[in-house]
Amino acid sequence: MFDISFSELLLCFLVALVVLGPERMPGLARGLGRWTGQARSYMRNLTAELERESQVAEIKRQVADAQQLLREESETFKNTIKGNVDTLKSHVKEIESQGRASAITEALAAPVVSPPETPAPADPAKPPPA
Repeated sequence: MFDISFSELLLCFLVALVVLGPERMPGLARGLGRWTGQARSYMRNLTAELERESQVAEIKRQVADAQQLLREESETFKNTIKGNVDTLKSHVKEIESQGRASAITEALAAPVVSPPETPAPADPAKPPPA
């Protein structure tokens, strides 16, 4: 950023030593060092804050994209379900018009028969009951 060579820096130091004197030079050097440290700290904090804000903006963009995708998938699912319901309604109307509604009602009202239970195989480690 600044193109200051060592010889230019040495010349500035010598001029400051002559103008200020050896008594005030250490205090000035401490103050300059403290000011430089504060400026670096400020720049570090500023950089970190900008980085956090850019990450937050990226996360917000990703959330918005995910919400849009979710809306699209939800709409597709809703349309598919609506189409299936319409198809079922048309099939039911067709069956009712053919007079077979009573057969369907009877089939739906019939009890569900579960398959017979088979006994579990005997465990060879256990002795048979006496």
